[in-house]
Amino acid sequence: MALITRLTRLFKADMHAVLDRLEEPDALLRQAIREMEEEVSQNARRLQAKEHEIQQVSSRIKEVEKSLNGLDAQLDLCFEAENESLARSLLRRKLEGELLLTQFRQQDSQLTDAITAQTSSLCDQRRRLESMRQKAALFETDHSVEPKSWDSKDVSITEEDIDLALLREQQKRRAS
Repeated sequence: MALITRLTRLFKADMHAVLDRLEEPDALLRQAIREMEEEVSQNARRLQAKEHEIQQVSSRIKEVEKSLNGLDAQLDLCFEAENESLARSLLRRKLEGELLLTQFRQQDSQLTDAITAQTSSLCDQRRRLESMRQKAALFETDHSVEPKSWDSKDVSITEEDIDLALLREQQKRRAS
C-alpha cells in the first residue's frame, strides 16, 4: 500500500510540474517574487518585535539593578541598628531580585542570539529576493525584445546590452 501511495504522489508531482511549465512562466515568477516580498516583510516585522522585546528586558534589568542597590543601602541600616528580622526580610527580597536579574540576563542573551540569527537570515532573504528581481527583469527584457533580422549594418552594442550580458554571465557563474 505504501508503494502505491508513493507512486501516486510521484505521478501527481510530475503532473504538477508539467502544468507549471504549460502556464506562463512570467506570471509564476511574479507570484514567486510577491510571496518572497511578503515573507521578507513578515520576517522584518518579527525582527522589530524581538528588538522591541530586548529593549523592554534591558529596561527591566536596569530597574532590578537599581532596586538591588537600594536594598543594599537598607541592609546596611538594618545591620547598624541590629534589626535581624528586618534584615532577613530584606535579604529575602535581595535574593529574589538577584534571581530575577539572572533570569532577565538569560532572556536578554537568548534574545540577542535570536536577533543575530534573524538578522542574518533576513539579509540572506533580501539578497535572494534581489536576485529574483534581477532574474525577472532579465526575463522580461528577453521577452520584450522583438526578433529582428540580423544585418551586418545593424550591429551596434549599447551599454544596456553590456550590462545585460554581464548580469547573465554573473547569473550563470552563481548557478554553477
